[in-house]
Amino acid sequence: MIIRFTLYLLCVQLTLISSGCIVKSFNPDSEHSTDSAKGYQSLSDFPFKEAWYGIYFQEDKIGYSHFKILPSGKNFIIESDSIMRLTAMKKTNEIKMTEKITAAPDLSLISFDSNVQMNQKNLRVEGNVNSKKLVLKMNAENEIIDRDFPTQGKIYHTSAISLMPALKGLRDGAKYSFDVFNVERQSVEQVEQEISQVKGSPGPSDAVWKITNNYGQSLVNSWANSKGLVVLEKGLDGSLITILEDQESARQFMEKKAKQKDLILDFSLVKTPTKIVKPGQAKFLKVRLEGIHPDLIAKDNRQKVNVPENGRPEEGFDVEVNTENIQRFSEGLGSTSHENIDSLSKYLLSTPTIQVGHTEIRDQALKIVTKESTDMDKVIKLVNWTADNIKGEMKDSFSALEVLRSKQGECQSHSQLYTALARSLGIPTRIVTGLVYSENLGFLYHAWAESYVKGWLSVDPTLKQAPSDATHIKLASRREDDQSSVLKMMGKVRIKSLDYR
Repeated sequence: MIIRFTLYLLCVQLTLISSGCIVKSFNPDSEHSTDSAKGYQSLSDFPFKEAWYGIYFQEDKIGYSHFKILPSGKNFIIESDSIMRLTAMKKTNEIKMTEKITAAPDLSLISFDSNVQMNQKNLRVEGNVNSKKLVLKMNAENEIIDRDFPTQGKIYHTSAISLMPALKGLRDGAKYSFDVFNVERQSVEQVEQEISQVKGSPGPSDAVWKITNNYGQSLVNSWANSKGLVVLEKGLDGSLITILEDQESARQFMEKKAKQKDLILDFSLVKTPTKIVKPGQAKFLKVRLEGIHPDLIAKDNRQKVNVPENGRPEEGFDVEVNTENIQRFSEGLGSTSHENIDSLSKYLLSTPTIQVGHTEIRDQALKIVTKESTDMDKVIKLVNWTADNIKGEMKDSFSALEVLRSKQGECQSHSQLYTALARSLGIPTRIVTGLVYSENLGFLYHAWAESYVKGWLSVDPTLKQAPSDATHIKLASRREDDQSSVLKMMGKVRIKSLDYR
């Protein structure tokens, strides 16, 4: 039931570190210090062309990444490769990613070719900037999707994020803003950077500059030396760290078979002092959460967050969850907030991972429901069919279509397929993430869904629940593809059950 680390969430977060040289430290008074203050202005003038980094999650080394800048006529090619290993339920999954980015001397994107291999499954994404638009081709297990994205002005690849300060100049108080194409979210997003000088002695690897990166909904802090090379990066409240290493140290990860911490047994499982008996029947739950900020927990029609007036929020706050009454939903009384057609339309869209318009998805949905079915009937039938026909396996999938064909997957896979089926029938649906109680274990990170039936209704196509039981604690997120809240909570949250019935 563990929620997966979204492929591109990891890849984007872990590959913000871009090109640099293989060194352990630099002299702040080197001949390049003045150049870095003014900015090198062109990739041809960068004093570093290659770098190796170790990738750590919760202080456990999970992989490495490598970047290299090569000249290509008047332009440049940025090559990268990375490998990550993640262990869940004593099973280790390996993710390999290679990228080839063609960029102009000012880092603006010309084209990119990304290849990802995960558990013997392949995903390739190609992009080309052409006539004020980005033309994208995505190939997931031989299923090809073509999309165009309009662009205004220059657009950059994510590899430009850590190179931009060196290009523009490292000066105290300097601010930079530019547009980056986010492959994971299939959208153009703005990056905002602010440079500040490290006070006192230089940090690790002579880090003398701090760069605050606001990217979409992510906040990543990085540190650079006097030449502008990023030597350290921290994301997800410090849980995710990328640090400059020499080639030998970085690649030792491949040879070492050291036991990793288990994402479920060591990080994801949140035990409670009081056991919850028959959680699937719970209609009401009240818990005390500690160790995290209450902003990580969603507030909606089924879930309330109560923060004490005195004291620090991290020291404890209460969450109450009430499961929905299906009868009231059918009568249009299920939610206090009704959304307009425009706000709901995005939850009907087809995406590269939720192929709403694909013939196989539409045909399967129509086989499950009848023409006479109400929207509520359709939701219940789709939930039941998905739970009954998709075998629960710790196997990740790139898309809903792949889940439909393989008939297996974990909770994220169940939720992807259910969402695609529901949307194909015109029912606005979104994927949500959070914690759910597993009997005799405790709370586990999990993914389920919400469908709009005269109000948002929580359903679980993995556990065959419509509505979801009250032990489903939803995490706050502005996007259904955002799982950063999960990563921020892992290993930190403590839960005490106060009441349930």
